[in-house]
Amino acid sequence: MLDFNNCTPEELALAAEALALALAKDRSSDYINVLGNLLVAVGSIMLTIAAQQQNIKSMQESMNNKNTKD
Repeated sequence: MLDFNNCTPEELALAAEALALALAKDRSSDYINVLGNLLVAVGSIMLTIAAQQQNIKSMQESMNNKNTKD
């Protein structure tokens, strides 16, 4: 399995390309289109989750910094 923390950007891009080619092999354009849209939707939701996690962490750190200054 690919360790995202220990690979270069180029290795990650190659892994994505290999996965895309494997998933698309011998599939119809309709299937590839639906699968691609599904993966985009999943990625968008994951980015939304990560953004909110970062937002909450930033707010908590800001509150902690404010409380230590008082």
